[in-house]
Amino acid sequence: MERELRLYFIRHGETQYNIERRMQGFCDSPLTENGILQAKSVGAGLVDVPFEAAYASDSQRVLDTAKFALGTRNIKITKDARLKEMNFGMLEAMLQTDIITEHGDILERLFSFKDVESKVQDGESFTELLNRTNAAVADIIAAHRDTGGNIAVFSHGVTIGYLMKSLLNTDGFPHHDNCCVSVILVKDGQIMVEKVADASFRDSGKLTLSMEN
Repeated sequence: MERELRLYFIRHGETQYNIERRMQGFCDSPLTENGILQAKSVGAGLVDVPFEAAYASDSQRVLDTAKFALGTRNIKITKDARLKEMNFGMLEAMLQTDIITEHGDILERLFSFKDVESKVQDGESFTELLNRTNAAVADIIAAHRDTGGNIAVFSHGVTIGYLMKSLLNTDGFPHHDNCCVSVILVKDGQIMVEKVADASFRDSGKLTLSMEN
């Protein structure tokens, strides 16, 4: 008999490129001090959730977030490149101001979702992003369907946001701030979205940590 399975999708903490407002997809930059605090905070906010397993994108910012969030929990982190951020191709690591100067409204057009097959040069489309994300999620669900429980999935803002957008079949794009959490319930072969871009775990955890110090 299938047991209830919950997947907690957690965006990585703030990074150096986030602060500099650079385009960060496949490229990487380290967590800031605030990003590390956010990761520890979301971990503290999720302390009462007994995770059976943890999965993470193979980007270092996500692996570090997972490490700080899970803390002393004895949980192996399984890396999966399919959970990576969208590949922004020629725009990778560019300042957003420079993108506008050199390429006009390219990002506005991409994130209008009018053509989910379109992509920037050397990048990937939303369809390609969703296909690999869905494949990773399907494998995670299959691996834990019989045992059920709670699974932590550490990933990226656009990757998680577009997955939630597709599951909810909504026009809007749910922006995920650093270390926000989205939750899906898998039950009786159905997937239900329970939380989207929820900052409460991170914020309550930050309060808990400040009281402990």
